[in-house]
Amino acid sequence: MSRLAEISDRDLILVRLRFLDLLKSFFIEEPDAERMSRWRGIFAALGKERINRQLDDAIEKLAENLNKKDLQDLRDEYYALFTDPYSRQLLPLNATYYLDGKSFGPSLVDYRELLKQARLIKDGSITDPEDSLPLMLDTLIALIEEEKQGAGEQTRGLQKQLLEHFLIPTTAKLLTAVENNSIADFFCSCIAFLEAYLDLEKGLFESVDDPR
Repeated sequence: MSRLAEISDRDLILVRLRFLDLLKSFFIEEPDAERMSRWRGIFAALGKERINRQLDDAIEKLAENLNKKDLQDLRDEYYALFTDPYSRQLLPLNATYYLDGKSFGPSLVDYRELLKQARLIKDGSITDPEDSLPLMLDTLIALIEEEKQGAGEQTRGLQKQLLEHFLIPTTAKLLTAVENNSIADFFCSCIAFLEAYLDLEKGLFESVDDPR
């Protein structure tokens, strides 16, 4: 049993929000000195905890990468993977690319329907597609915030749908892609950490569905 299953519902929500905020911070923009220092502090602390084997291993690998690389290494990797349109290592982050094999497909229609049910609208100033990984994490954060305010079963149902239909399968295929990417050392460990954490999220819903 994971340690997340042993804490109160309210504390669990706070822990989930902190993990998701951390995960989102890897992908929203190019790393800077402040963010890298924050990551190092967080992973030094997480390395002393024991959550479950998959997540513990992912945390250890990410901490190793943070200790052996400098800020310019992370910036160069981020630029080649997520910013440079001419990079051969460019790594799309939108779900439909991995779920449908193209940038616009049935999965995007389904995801927009989920947003409609959640009454969430993308800020017009954001240029990323709705189904980009950082925005999907933002959606999960927004749904958990609603749960924190006492929202009912519909909010948890949407969280589960978001995890099972979009975040988890996208992350699995993204990890396969990044594992074969010759320059994606640090961000491979970030995505492995994301996959391990999302598996933990999935387990939270399974324990509710099957309380035995």
